[in-house]
Amino acid sequence: MSRHKLFSLCLFILAVTFSQALAVDQTAFRKLEADMDAARLAEANIFSPETWEKAMDAYEKAQKDIQKQKKQKTLDEHVAEAAEYTANAVKAAEVCKLSLQEYLDPRERAKAAGGPGLVPALYQEAEKQFMKATEDVEDGDVKDGLEEAAEAGPMFDKVEMEAIRFSILHKADLLIAKAVADEADDFAVTTLDKARSARSRANTVLTADRYNRTESVADAKLAEYEALHASNIAKSVRSLDRNDQAWEKLMLGYEIQMNRAGVAFGNEYLPFDSGAEAAATILVDNALAVQQENENLRLQLKSVTASLRGSLNRVESPSTSVDPRELADLVDREILTMLASKRDLNDQISEGKASLAEVSLQQQKAQYELSVRREKDDKFKAARRLFNPSEGKVLYNASNDIVLRLHGLSFKVGRSEIQDSHVTLLAKVQDIIEMYPASSLVIEGHTDLTGDPLTNVTLSEKRAYSIMQYLRETMMINANKIRAVGFGADKPVASNKTEDGRAKNRRIDIIVMQNSFEIQ
Repeated sequence: MSRHKLFSLCLFILAVTFSQALAVDQTAFRKLEADMDAARLAEANIFSPETWEKAMDAYEKAQKDIQKQKKQKTLDEHVAEAAEYTANAVKAAEVCKLSLQEYLDPRERAKAAGGPGLVPALYQEAEKQFMKATEDVEDGDVKDGLEEAAEAGPMFDKVEMEAIRFSILHKADLLIAKAVADEADDFAVTTLDKARSARSRANTVLTADRYNRTESVADAKLAEYEALHASNIAKSVRSLDRNDQAWEKLMLGYEIQMNRAGVAFGNEYLPFDSGAEAAATILVDNALAVQQENENLRLQLKSVTASLRGSLNRVESPSTSVDPRELADLVDREILTMLASKRDLNDQISEGKASLAEVSLQQQKAQYELSVRREKDDKFKAARRLFNPSEGKVLYNASNDIVLRLHGLSFKVGRSEIQDSHVTLLAKVQDIIEMYPASSLVIEGHTDLTGDPLTNVTLSEKRAYSIMQYLRETMMINANKIRAVGFGADKPVASNKTEDGRAKNRRIDIIVMQNSFEIQ
């Protein structure tokens, strides 16, 4: 056999082998993933941790079978093993729940209050203690399990309290902090004190009765309002103090629209030299005068109508009128004159109202656009302040989406498990995500150029998936609002020729997308 024919035969064998590998049926694996997701929702991973760990080991083996294109039989064996452990974990979890039933309420209340997302560090500490109980029960040591669960109860109670406090007071705290940053301590002292006092009252109410939401929320809302009020006052005073020409243009724009209303009422100029209040007073007085004049005309028309009716009644009797045609013509002329006057006045009123409405609309539009811009900038600035340089940074991408570049979220070499030391950083990430509740998330995993490219892609996918699962479980994010993808070393942000550059390239990027998507 010639060398060329031998080479062609080898290519054919490789092609057949590759096509057979691609034909591996993954239906059972996909069902396994769905079953494991359902088991997580039933918290089998919490109430049966040892069995669940075995299920995960088998699942990861099945994943590797697919990645390495192993035989169907090997994949089926690992899938079956993982499915069996998953089913056993669900059953064991139900037994554990029955054993610890009297200690489940504090944990459920903590979760219902939003503890996992609002105070994750406290919740994780309580959950760690609680899992000592579930591990004991799973091992058959129910007595020790009950003792461990009893210790977790007060910890979950604290989680619930702090989560409620956070949910009600956090926005007020942020706005008060923003007001301080806006120098409200210098330019809006009284208003800022009102915000702080309202916040303090809300906290006192919660401390006395954490479920008294009506009173505490009302005080918290007042604190938010006064904090925003203080920020706006402080920023306005600072801007005016700088004599910013943009404010003059804004004021002149309002004056132009108000002058249009003044012209409709017969005023060539409104007295803006005496202040906006004087100009507004003129417009209000003119409107009231037109209304009064219209009311007078209405009364006159009523009187004329009565007179006309009387005249018509008299016309019916020839003996009561010397010249009925002359009287009828006179009544007609008076009515026509008054109707014409009424129409003119109504037109003036309509024109004045339209001008005022246009001024109001322009003002509302300008305020709304300014508010939206400020809110967007404030969120971005608040997000950037949360990270220190060693943790990461916040930036915009080309699509104007928010990017959380977490080069401080490191993993052990070749591993994808989240380290306990990163819980604080992930809590900051959750705080930023909560600033954009309508957004969808893309978790991107990236590596440096070191190592095998295919291995790097796989590793970056697993790391992104780990972060995605953590955020889903701690923030209860809907699965169709978040996805994970690994790029390996394909998207560096620094040179791979230096250690510092490689460290920056080993990162997790979280894209907070302004245009929401849904995974089908």
